[in-house]
Amino acid sequence: MRKIRVKPSKGQSFFGLLIGLIFVVLGFTFVIPNIGLYGFVWIGVALMITVVNAYNVFTDRGYADYVVNVEEYLSKEKDDFEVKLRKLNKLKNDGIITESEFLNQKEKIFNREM
Repeated sequence: MRKIRVKPSKGQSFFGLLIGLIFVVLGFTFVIPNIGLYGFVWIGVALMITVVNAYNVFTDRGYADYVVNVEEYLSKEKDDFEVKLRKLNKLKNDGIITESEFLNQKEKIFNREM
């Protein structure tokens, strides 16, 4: 099964890295002095945001937002191809379209799918 990992671009990750750093600085300068222990939770979350985005910026691997199963999409396209041909054949058999219209549309389906 072939899977493709989808991750944010370097620009998005760099922006997230900057925002994370800003939140870390705010945590040390404002949240801990004014709110107390909650500031450590704030800084912990801000550090996680910063580390994940830094990993995405400075490495080629990075953290994926989601994973796409390629075979799933390919099998859907094959099913769609067969379904289109069956529907077209039914239209011809029911007398809704002529033989020449059937052949023309069938050729268009084959050309799109190849």
